[in-house]
Parts: sequence; structure tokens; C-alpha cells
Amino acid sequence: MQALSFLFLLFLSVSAFAADSLQTALQLYQAGSPRLALARVERDQPPQSDQAAWYDWESLRLSLLSETQQAAEILLRAKLYPANAPRDFMQKALGHDAWAYLELNQNVAARAALARLIWQFDLNPADQKWARRLVIRSYLHDHKPDEAYRAMLRYQQDFQPLSQEVAAEFVQGLLAEERATEATTWLAQLDAGTPTLLALQMQSGLITPDAALLQARAVLQKKPKALAYAAIVADAATLLKDDRQQIDALEQWLNLTETATAPTGQMQQLWRAYQREAELLGNQAQLLRGDDAAWLALAASRGDDRLGARALYAYIAQHGAVNEAREKARTQLYAALVTAQLDGAAVWIFDAAPWSDKRLTDAQIDTMATQLTADLPDAARPVYFTAGRLQEVRKNALLAADYFAQSVLKSDLRAPDALALLALQHVRSNLEQAGYKDDADLFYRRVIAQIVPPKKTAPSKSKRKK
Repeated sequence: MQALSFLFLLFLSVSAFAADSLQTALQLYQAGSPRLALARVERDQPPQSDQAAWYDWESLRLSLLSETQQAAEILLRAKLYPANAPRDFMQKALGHDAWAYLELNQNVAARAALARLIWQFDLNPADQKWARRLVIRSYLHDHKPDEAYRAMLRYQQDFQPLSQEVAAEFVQGLLAEERATEATTWLAQLDAGTPTLLALQMQSGLITPDAALLQARAVLQKKPKALAYAAIVADAATLLKDDRQQIDALEQWLNLTETATAPTGQMQQLWRAYQREAELLGNQAQLLRGDDAAWLALAASRGDDRLGARALYAYIAQHGAVNEAREKARTQLYAALVTAQLDGAAVWIFDAAPWSDKRLTDAQIDTMATQLTADLPDAARPVYFTAGRLQEVRKNALLAADYFAQSVLKSDLRAPDALALLALQHVRSNLEQAGYKDDADLFYRRVIAQIVPPKKTAPSKSKRKK
């Protein structure tokens, strides 16, 4: 009897611990620390046999996996759910599955999950709208604008009045598919003075590309980080067949964008514009294709025309006659982008490797970064920082942490600047993500310990009034 009492008390203490831990994980999530919350869930979630508690934990885990963009893991978790899982939990799980399929561009599977969600569950109006919008996005992801357009019209019919946010989403999706005529269906519902309205007016011929370009550039002068207007400049330049303006706008757009998935369309546009501009410069210089030395010399001689140099290096990276020239051009393009403070553009371009059908290997990235830091020691910190960002995009947390750490260690740790402190944050987050929290804390403490505190200025002595 005494043993049974002990086991009963132990069960209560473990249950209380699990409940407290779940509450702590939820608080971490609400405080904006989803990765820390997920680590606690992974550590403390009870076994599946304890069903009532397990589904509470699993529900939070799904939210955290979505928050941290782990679509593949969500679909792996779905295999664990039995047929008799609670109905309210399965409704949530299906919604996460649909989102995950969309993230992985498995759009047919996404629509299948959404069909089950819409037809088998009694969704509230907000969830109905969300599910129907995901169906529309799946058609757009599949480049099926006709099906998307019909689904949009049905959505508008079922959910009146249509919000300006949804109208803008429909227009943006159709414009991306070059269906400006259909997009004008929602012209009157767009806010005046928005980039969506300006883009639709230009694409539908209501205003000229020149006029749209002037308006977009005026906004960018006041708000340099207004991505939507940079995209309008790029599209206007395309319509005007102005490759240099298109390159400038797309480089800025790629540099600032922070999407979860690679902006493939914009990157390919930029690469094609690089090729056209380089061919123009090569023709002006009367260069022959395959004369790698002459092309590299032309790129190096551009002086203040840094945009032209980048275009030439991009051209040689793809069309160089020998591998040595292509590798040198890639390295110089990477350096040119980083030193022009276009490191974000460098990340997307070098992740996609549009010059080939093969991605760069980790060894090639390391060789490139090592060579550049030897050739350009003053640029070592941003070169390593950009290599870290590139490995983050490739989801190589340990390699990313290593590059960020090298960027930190190349800094003056007594008085680190903004780049060093940002790199330090990235070291910590990537080590934690890779499961090395203790090492992350140790590295952080050692760096912080070296910072020299600012000197306190002595108070000025003033004569006392008599």
C-alpha cells in the first residue's frame, strides 16, 4: 500500500511538471521565442499513450513548427495521428498540413487537405475564408490563373463585402500570372496610393510605364526599403526594355526581401538582365565569346560602373570557356555584391546558382569565402557574414554559426559595431537551432566579457553661489 501511495504521488508530480512545462512553452511562444518553446516541447511532451495531455502538447507543437517554417516536419508528424484522434485536433492538424503542402509546392495535396477541411468540418466563417484563400493560392502556385480567377469570383460572391486586403491579394496573384485584364475586376476596391493599385494601372495600360516608374522612384526616395515599389520599377524597366534600371531595382529588391522561400522569379529576371547588359557591353568592346581574359579585363576596368561590372562577371560565370574563368567570375561577382552592400542579393543568387543546373557545394562556398578574405582583408567581416546568411538559407545551422563566428572574431570585440553584434546574435540562434545551447551561451558570454564599458564622464564642477 505504501508503494502504491508513492507511485500515485509520483504520478501527480510528473503530471504537474508536464502541465507547468506546457504553460512555460506557451509563454515562451507568446513572448516571441518560438524556437525555445519548441525545444521545450520536444524535451517534455509526454508519450502518446497519455492522449489527453499529448494532444495539447501536439497542438502547440504544430503552431511552433508553422511559426519556424518547418513544413516537412509538420507532414511527418501527421503520420503519428490515429484515426480516432479528437475531431477538433484533426481540424487544426489538417489546416497545418494544407499550409505545409503549399510551402513545399505540393499544391494538389494541399487542395486535397483543404477539401477535407472544408467539407468534413463545420468551420467558422474566419476559418472558411482562410481555407478558401489557400485554395486560390494553390492554383496560383500551380500557375493555373483561370482556376484561380474562378475561385476568386466565388469567394467574392460568398463573402461580401470583400476586404481591401483580400482584393489586393487577388490582384497581386493575377498580376504575377500576367493576367492584368482579369485583375481589373477588383480595381475599384484597391486603396488609392498603394503599390498594388499602381502596378495594376501600369500592367493594364491605364498609365504608362514611364509615369509608373516616376511615381515608384519618388516613393523609394522617401522609403528606400519599400519593396513593392522596387518591384514596380523593375517591371516598368522591363516594359521600357531598360536593363540597367531593371538590374538596379531587382538587386535592391532581392537585397531587402526576407521571404521564407527563394524569390525564384525575380532572381531569374535579374540574371537574364545581367546577361543582356553584359552582351551589350561586350559588343561595344568588340569582344569574342570565349576570350575569357578579355571579358575579365573588361569587367575589372569598369571603374565607377559597378553595375556593369557585376553584369559582366555574371555573364562570364555562365559563359566562360574554361572552369577557372567561371570560378574567378563567380568569386568576383560575390565580392562585388557584398562590397556594394547587396549581401541579400548575393545570398539569393548564390543559393540558386543560376549559371548552372547544380548548386554550389559547401566546399565551394568555403573556398570562395576564404579566397576573398585573403584578397580583401578589409571586407572579411561582411564576406563571412554573407556566407553565414547563405548557409542559413540552405538550413545548415552549424556551418552558418561558424561563418558568423568568424565575422564576430574579425571585429574589434572591445567595442563591437552593429555588424558584429548582429553576427553574434546569429551565432547564438544557429547554435541553439543545431542543439548546442550551452556552446551558444558560452560563446556569447566570452564575447560580451571583452566589451570595454564606456567611461563615465565626471560631473562638471560648478561654483556654488554665495
